[in-house]
Amino acid sequence: MIRGVIFDLGGTLITQGDFEEPNSRALLHWLRAGGHAVPESFVEMLIAERRALWAGRKGTEEVTAGEAIGAALERFGLPTDAAFLADAESAFFTFELESVRPLPGAGEVLSRLHEQGLRIALISNASSHYFVVECCRRMLFASYLEPIVSSAAVGRVKPDPRIFQVVLREWTIPPDEMVMVGDNLAADVTGAQTAGMRSILVTMIHAPGAPTSLESISPDAVASDLRGVGKIIERWRGGSP
Repeated sequence: MIRGVIFDLGGTLITQGDFEEPNSRALLHWLRAGGHAVPESFVEMLIAERRALWAGRKGTEEVTAGEAIGAALERFGLPTDAAFLADAESAFFTFELESVRPLPGAGEVLSRLHEQGLRIALISNASSHYFVVECCRRMLFASYLEPIVSSAAVGRVKPDPRIFQVVLREWTIPPDEMVMVGDNLAADVTGAQTAGMRSILVTMIHAPGAPTSLESISPDAVASDLRGVGKIIERWRGGSP
């Protein structure tokens, strides 16, 4: 019996890319448009700050875009109050939000599962909760997803069980009646296994020949596209292995 499905975001429902430089440059342009005299070196420094925070994080803790942006703003003598930081974070993700696209079948699979009466949530490892929510809104996913969970908001990244507990507490559905759908073995599949859920690994953006299991990490099923995800879940709901 399957009653709930959790999706990953990047590489599962939307395209991925390296947006560090254009995102940082978008923030620079926003600052300058606001009358702040910020040198070109701001871009390189913000990227370095982001990388340093990622390199220094411990275990499964998340470091947010807001932390790096706040540190960069402070270094250049710019405002760091909550309202300014929120606007700066929004500006930082302007380019990425305009660039990402839904992967083929994303809207269709969400709509189909919703019509079947399944609960649908999203859990994303992302440095910005704003980005995740706004991306889901722009891609027209948000109306299907409750809750929308990010590692930025929880403070922990998948596969940490605490991020999965957010959905488990809200839904009150036994984990063995839930499925995690994602493109990452270590984060999505391991997280699902630890939480007692089934898992489907999607391989749309995987390089040819990329492994679909690693040592003790094996998904319950593998799908080459999101339409295949829907078929697997329908099969499981019908009682087939």
